[in-house]
Amino acid sequence: MQIVIVGAGTVGFELAVQLQSQGHDVSLVEEDGARAASISEKLDVLVVEGNGSSPRALEQAGIRQASMLLAVTSHDEVNILACGLAEQMGVEQRIARIRNHELTSSRSPIKLENLGVTRVINPERVLVRVIDQIARVPDAVEVFAYHDGDIVISRHIIRDNMPVAGKNLIEVLEMAENRQFLAVAIKRDGKTWIPAGDDILQDGDDVTTLFRHDALPEYLRLLDLEDRVPRRAFVAGDSLTAVQLCAALREWIDSVTLLDPDYEHGLLAAEELDLVEVLHGDPSDRDFLREANLSGCDLFVGASERTTQNVMSALLARSEGARQVSAISLEPRSNRLFREIGVDHVISPRRMVSQEIMDLIHRGRFSMELQLRDMDLESLEILAEEGSKITSAPLHKVWNPFKRQAIAGAIIREDKILIPRGDSHVEAGDELIVITQPKTLNQIRRLFKGKK
Repeated sequence: MQIVIVGAGTVGFELAVQLQSQGHDVSLVEEDGARAASISEKLDVLVVEGNGSSPRALEQAGIRQASMLLAVTSHDEVNILACGLAEQMGVEQRIARIRNHELTSSRSPIKLENLGVTRVINPERVLVRVIDQIARVPDAVEVFAYHDGDIVISRHIIRDNMPVAGKNLIEVLEMAENRQFLAVAIKRDGKTWIPAGDDILQDGDDVTTLFRHDALPEYLRLLDLEDRVPRRAFVAGDSLTAVQLCAALREWIDSVTLLDPDYEHGLLAAEELDLVEVLHGDPSDRDFLREANLSGCDLFVGASERTTQNVMSALLARSEGARQVSAISLEPRSNRLFREIGVDHVISPRRMVSQEIMDLIHRGRFSMELQLRDMDLESLEILAEEGSKITSAPLHKVWNPFKRQAIAGAIIREDKILIPRGDSHVEAGDELIVITQPKTLNQIRRLFKGKK
């Protein structure tokens, strides 16, 4: 597929890297000359120096031969105009990154599709959904959600007091009221492997589990984490993300408080938010956090547009007794350091947006990186083609050569999500989520290819 990307910032660059690695013909349009030159040296792609709203620049990038336009600059108007131009030049799919709530709201009188946009990516909505999902899975090392949140992949550290400790995975499934989850990776003493049914969960194991979202209560019961679901949450920041996050959390958390450093913004937020307490003050000030009665809260999120304030306030909240702390970071190079000094979850908006776009482009067709920290594993969403070997017999037969090297974690069949067992039979047209070691990736792909 030929794809033109408008905007070569963090989002555009990451998209170009991933799409090029998957064999797509990618070109970039970037207004900043120095950045355009730098990317030309790093990537073997066509980079056009120019504005994305310029027909000439789009022409030079090969827009008339493209099947897709990704407009991901930081300027909504440029992204919208680029999509409008692309429509007139025959591009079928036109995805725009748009932040303006007036344009993306369901109540907006503006119809973006009439301006040439076929799909909108709103960074605030993406961030709110990601943070909300993380908050729903207490004490997780990492949480990922796929297919609009219907499939969850979560990592937890096993402790001796958990009901699953000392049990093998077959026994764990027998303990469950349903079988809608599956352990897909275990890390122990620095070694990571794909587990089998006879693997016993030990204290300190880092276990990655895939499950349907509706199985979350049962999953938390098996880990004895039911009483750890947040009941008191604090969000700090004067951003649109902070306000929208408060509204989302209040739908299922009893007490939500917004700590807003901007007095005027706080007044507007208080008018918009229902049943959310809004306090004015500096969330990176320990005295203010104590006055806000933050001690012992279940969840704290630093959600301003200033990374330093988010991280500092999260660390102070941790020192004041907050059980789980998260921070939005606009400095991805420092995210690992932020985690090491005590922030549980560091969320990169630009990375989340790029992952969202990749999910839209390749859902069910191509590999999508599962960014599990310190684990040499990949997640593959792949289609079972007519006449493929994967459809020829039950999973326990066709999958046997890949035991402990790869695992089929979920089957998506039309609008149903199935957690497979050994006797499950994959049908042509099914989409599977597979967790695999990189060395097995090509073999797995061949397993799903139909006969030509």
